[in-house]
Amino acid sequence: MTRQERGKRPFGVPYCDTKQRLISEFTAANHALMELQNQQTQAVIDQDPDFARFDDLIHMAREIKDKAKYALIAHVDDHHC
Repeated sequence: MTRQERGKRPFGVPYCDTKQRLISEFTAANHALMELQNQQTQAVIDQDPDFARFDDLIHMAREIKDKAKYALIAHVDDHHC
């Protein structure tokens, strides 16, 4: 499936600003989580003895990502957009 085909909405389904905002929030949260994981991985590669300092940050970022994901899922389920 091409990117263009995935972007097509079925006939009668309007564009939804809220859904687009929720998608943006989810992707930003996911990006932040991945960045922290990358930094922790680099700390391990660099043999930083304090690499575990990222654990709490990763935990909080995962919670934010999950909240954004479930908000998006709930919106799509409720509004079928």
